[in-house]
Amino acid sequence: MTAVVAPPCPDGFPMLSEDLVARLVDRRRASASIEAECTVLIAEMIHRGVYDDLGYRSMTSLLMDRLGVSANVARGMIRVATALAEMPHTHAALTAGDLDLARARLLVSTREANHELFRNHEQTLVETIGGLSMNDTGRALDYWAQQAAPEVTEADERSVREQRRLHISEMGRMVHIDGRVDRVAGQVVISALHSLTDPGNLDPEDGRTPAQRRADAFVAVFQNHLDHSELPTQRKERPHVLAHVSLEALEGRAGRPCELDDGGVVTPQAARQLACDAKVTRIITAGESQVLDVGRATRVVSTGLRMALVARDRGCVVDGCGAPRRWCDAHHVVHWADGGTTDLGNLVLLCAYHHTRVHEGNTRLPRHE
Repeated sequence: MTAVVAPPCPDGFPMLSEDLVARLVDRRRASASIEAECTVLIAEMIHRGVYDDLGYRSMTSLLMDRLGVSANVARGMIRVATALAEMPHTHAALTAGDLDLARARLLVSTREANHELFRNHEQTLVETIGGLSMNDTGRALDYWAQQAAPEVTEADERSVREQRRLHISEMGRMVHIDGRVDRVAGQVVISALHSLTDPGNLDPEDGRTPAQRRADAFVAVFQNHLDHSELPTQRKERPHVLAHVSLEALEGRAGRPCELDDGGVVTPQAARQLACDAKVTRIITAGESQVLDVGRATRVVSTGLRMALVARDRGCVVDGCGAPRRWCDAHHVVHWADGGTTDLGNLVLLCAYHHTRVHEGNTRLPRHE
């Protein structure tokens, strides 16, 4: 292990602020030079086929094993090392410490737009971005690529959009949201969040961190969407936040049934907060009560009856399915045409797949009490 040496203190006094900055800049240049040397070594190892000599399946495998880096990092190092063999000005600036590895990577990516034109313009591009911020560096290279190969940048833009994704998963007592979108879509999100997190529009004593403000604004956008937008129905339900809460929980008693439809158990306090501005539907589930029995007057399941069905089944009743209630239809156990009634005792929730299989006789319903 190498010890970190503290900056020298001439005459026993701490270094001046400007001296500290100068030392940092110097160390940063030295670090960039070392990174350049590593890149040159990797390029030479590729040229010699070192990985094969040492018994590795690929250069990626060698770097992962010897450097302890991930596969993505190893592939990125190889990509830059390979490209720099044909980028003399970038290579020279990197070796001299005038260019860091992050900007070198951007130049490598930009070169893909038009190799021939990049060869002619490389020196100018390297000199141009040397004094720019990282954001301005990206902009300058993007504009060059647009002019160098419009058709390539258009195709690249489509490729970037295809990488959009959003994952939502429950992790313990939190819900984890992870995703990425293209720049245009991202600007829409950023603008919406900024409109709700601008400090000028908030209470000066608001003690939330910026990250907490963004999280609250993110939820507020969706809350407003559910409350005020004209949304399509899902199996006769307008999209909404559904909570299954016992009367005891609303009265503040812990340990009583109190669950979100998709988000697991919540506290009675959270349920009471939801109930402050919510439509509450009373459903009696204890004893021998027949809930919302509409008899044989109609085969159509009413909104109230469906809510009772959702409260009981939560989702598809076929063992092992787990499809949520919003994907499910109300199914008559005894078909209405065969004399079955449209009441809770003769209905179950089935997803579209199992609903079809039940009617085809390929799936048996579990016994339903």
